[in-house]
Amino acid sequence: MQGLVSTTELTYEQQHELYNQQIADNKQLSSAMAYLLMDLCEEGDNDANNIQELESFNSSKIPSISIYDYICRILKQAQCSQECLIMGLILIDKLSQKWGRIILKSINVHRLYVVAVMLSAKFYDDRFFQNSYYAKVAGISHEEFNHLERVLVFLLEFKLNIDPLLFFTYRQRIITNYFDNPE
Repeated sequence: MQGLVSTTELTYEQQHELYNQQIADNKQLSSAMAYLLMDLCEEGDNDANNIQELESFNSSKIPSISIYDYICRILKQAQCSQECLIMGLILIDKLSQKWGRIILKSINVHRLYVVAVMLSAKFYDDRFFQNSYYAKVAGISHEEFNHLERVLVFLLEFKLNIDPLLFFTYRQRIITNYFDNPE
């Protein structure tokens, strides 16, 4: 998914068509996102180089909760929109582009993804919770969650805006590649 760049404006008709393509349900989207994140982690786990700026996101060990169950937990507990799951992925991809390689690994995917989704919810959703609540959902301390949020915002250079065409391109690729053929 890396390297998608918006180069054209969407017509009103294209915007309307894309907006009306609804993702069936949270379970389907959670499953698709889990497959995608696991694929990215597999590639990232094979990269022996570590990026020092991302070490804050590393767990002491690989979490026992599956990424699918973690995504379901985020959707249920944080009550964020489905769009935030995709936007969280886009924010992570922006970081991957910065270093020119996949940055997700089994040791950091849970923390990095939940913070990216939370930032998306704060930036895009009308309703969101305080960091202390997100920290409970993530299963980490409030102080650590605040620290991870600061790290991610600075790494993204405060550029949290996502072009609608880029969002719809990601969403369409997720639907095409992971709904129709998740293997």
